[in-house]
Formats: sequence, structure tokens, C-alpha cells
Amino acid sequence: MRFSELSSKQVVEIKTGKVIGSVCDLSFLEKDFAIREFYVAPKPNCLKRLFPWLFPNPEIPIRTCDIVSIGEDVVIVQTS
Repeated sequence: MRFSELSSKQVVEIKTGKVIGSVCDLSFLEKDFAIREFYVAPKPNCLKRLFPWLFPNPEIPIRTCDIVSIGEDVVIVQTS
């Protein structure tokens, strides 16, 4: 799977069914190029969309061990 395919997917928490956001970035280990974690950007509210330089949108790190399933439209994660 390419990152461009992954970046359009929504991330959903399995226990609550809450949409966390969508995948926006990832980090990997340099020695073996294994993906360590994904970064998820929550959907910005109206104020953050109008003034993104005043209210930056935080990125939430999701470790790869917390991923339960990657489907066609959604990534299901289990956060602690």
C-alpha cells in the first residue's frame, strides 16, 4: 500500500467508534525503514479553518502496534 492511498483514510477508535481524524504523516526507523507511527490530524473546526496560522491543528501520534485493521476506507485503531 502506498502512502498516498493511506493518507485519504479516516482513523476510527474501535472502543468508542469515534473518528479521530485522517492520516497525514508517518515516521519510520532509519536503520531498517520500518514504520514506527502514523500521525493523525483531527478535522479542524470552523475557527481553525479560517485562521490556521493562529490556531494550529495538532497531530496525534498512533503507534503501528495500536492499529487493528486497515480497510479500503478506514483505519481502525485501539488506543489505551
